[in-house]
Amino acid sequence: MSAEAVVKRERPIPKWKIEEVEELSKLISAHRVVAVFKLTGLRANLLHEIRKKLRGEAVFRVAKRNLFKIAAEKAGKPELVKLIEDIKEPVGFIFSNTSALKLKLTLDKNRIPMHAKAGEKADFDIVVPEMNTGLPPGPILSEFGKLKIPTKIEGGQIWIAKDTVVAKKGDEISQALASLLARLDIKAVLKGVSIERAFEDGVLLTKEDLEIDLEKFSEDLKAAHGQALALATEIGYVTKETITPLIVKAYTNARALALEAEIPVKDLVEDLIRRAELRAQALKSAANLQ
Repeated sequence: MSAEAVVKRERPIPKWKIEEVEELSKLISAHRVVAVFKLTGLRANLLHEIRKKLRGEAVFRVAKRNLFKIAAEKAGKPELVKLIEDIKEPVGFIFSNTSALKLKLTLDKNRIPMHAKAGEKADFDIVVPEMNTGLPPGPILSEFGKLKIPTKIEGGQIWIAKDTVVAKKGDEISQALASLLARLDIKAVLKGVSIERAFEDGVLLTKEDLEIDLEKFSEDLKAAHGQALALATEIGYVTKETITPLIVKAYTNARALALEAEIPVKDLVEDLIRRAELRAQALKSAANLQ
């Protein structure tokens, strides 16, 4: 071993690294879910806002990958290394006792409106409201014209003449629109933390595993409930949900059977008389034809 290697080996580990590993190890041990998210393009003020919104539900930490690996080993969960093994960008970690899916949905729900960049897609319909822009007349009027935003000049300033939808949800935002929206301080996209992977109770979940279309899931659930209710009713399976339709079905079947057998019960007297009248009229008509 060279003298340089010996010096490196004997160099003391900075105190902050030891404390960081210890803290990460405790967080890993205290939470059933550990998730990772990329820091690239994530503004510090945005992360700060999300931290505040999820306080008490999740702990966010930005840490070096090698320190996280050491902490995972120390906590007896070396498999957590799979969270970051092929991610090259800087990452942050989330520790929570909420299920990974619920955590992902909560993060999606708490995304924050931000100014859009060219090429991004609108997360909702973008409306430029009727207002005083505070901008003086000039070349910018042509930008409003290109985007079909009606304007008028009052008091030496540009006013938007009426509420105008300039992009629908899912539309790609052009450079011109992004620039104008920024000048008007109108936000068009929702930004937040996006989980790349999560470990929950020893199971590795990918970003795709955590994707769920709530509207489709709700429709599928309603359809499955309807089919299950229909099947249970058909086979006479008694539950809290099927008891009413089963009673209705039994009453309808019993009524039809009693009517067919011409049993003169109170509820059927009028129907039986009406049926008898119809038969009598039919016989009379037949007799007149002979």
